[in-house]
Amino acid sequence: MLDSAGTPPDLTLLLGPHDAAEFVAFCEWRDRAGRCSPSLLYVVVHRRGEETWTQAIRILPDRRPGHLTIHVERIRDGDERAALRDWLLAAAAGMKR
Repeated sequence: MLDSAGTPPDLTLLLGPHDAAEFVAFCEWRDRAGRCSPSLLYVVVHRRGEETWTQAIRILPDRRPGHLTIHVERIRDGDERAALRDWLLAAAAGMKR
């Protein structure tokens, strides 16, 4: 998921000029089928004019080498980075066996 130099993924395709992404954690995320996948967790705040919304996203390796899959786990109106960061951390902690 990280490249060989340990560089985080390039999120420029997700971010506009006034958006911001914050890394939250690396974890093993359990999907609905019970499979665990190494995942990077981020909160992303988007700003378009007067409108602001925040997403909790999960990034994991795709089946195709060199590709990543992005899952939007939650969306909230406004700048809700703290609340979604807390939600991601709690969700990830709840997935530990």
